[in-house]
Amino acid sequence: MKRYITLVVWLPAMYLLITTGCNNRPQHTATNDTAQTTTTAPVAAAPTAPPPTAPPSPYNVFICAATGDLNKDNVSDSVVVMHDTTSAEKPYRLQVLFGRPDGQYQLAATSETAILPDGGEGAHDAINLDSVLVSKGVLTVRISLLRGTAEYLYRYQHQHFELIGYSRTESDGQGMIISEEYNLSTGRYIRSGEPYDGEERETFHTDTVIPIRPLPVMDTLVPFNNYHAKYILF
Repeated sequence: MKRYITLVVWLPAMYLLITTGCNNRPQHTATNDTAQTTTTAPVAAAPTAPPPTAPPSPYNVFICAATGDLNKDNVSDSVVVMHDTTSAEKPYRLQVLFGRPDGQYQLAATSETAILPDGGEGAHDAINLDSVLVSKGVLTVRISLLRGTAEYLYRYQHQHFELIGYSRTESDGQGMIISEEYNLSTGRYIRSGEPYDGEERETFHTDTVIPIRPLPVMDTLVPFNNYHAKYILF
């Protein structure tokens, strides 16, 4: 049974945060965030208990959001990032909600692994969420690294948000800039290195094809966990 979610009250507050990406100050939400409604003060009305089918969500902090058409129906969709700050692992939840002509939203995809957690075994101090954005039907999740950035590009196809592209640009800490671009749709993988400190260093450039089928999907993808030889593909 498809799940439908109403975000009419929440969207104005979300819009104010979209323009500056995910680096806004987090906003705590009410215990039941099924409607993704952000609040900054206690609600005056008496609280009502959530229905049995909608238990309280552990994702209590709103991080950021983005809007745009992701399923080519000419209706704006929403991407929402929430954070669970109460558990030991402190995971993030990335959700895509398809807009409908009646103004409501349908939950299309959820991932609790596509963004690395802040705690537990999967955490990494130097890897953090930078932003999410929607452009030309593609959802981009941008990650900040210790000395660079990485991007994951997803497109809605075959009833899933499939990973179609990955790129990374990062200093190796020894005078070289390492760049990687992987087009998962075609399999083309480019890796290069160039000096940035003015020293004489050996450059390199590889351009090869690494086919991958089926394409990874956002729901289950874990970043920096897929290798080819000794290189991280995505």
